[in-house]
Amino acid sequence: MQRFTDAGALNPQWDEVINNAIDKRQFAEVVTDTANLEYAVEHGFGTVPLGFIVIKQDKAAITYSGPTPWDSKNIYVQTSVDHVTLRMLIF
Repeated sequence: MQRFTDAGALNPQWDEVINNAIDKRQFAEVVTDTANLEYAVEHGFGTVPLGFIVIKQDKAAITYSGPTPWDSKNIYVQTSVDHVTLRMLIF
């Protein structure tokens, strides 16, 4: 099996963005009632997050970004199925 090594530094601006994003991370639990309805998830970073990763959910569903632009207080997500409880990492 081949293991990948460090690809080297990105340009300095991207390094700073990624390092700041990694320093700011939070777990959130979201409970949805309706499929394809947008839910605000508060993160409290004071900056706009780079993304999220769903760590656990209780149903087979797709969780995706909603149409509202993310801001320094909330991200906006939707799920493809009704009544999903999910845990996500926001970074």
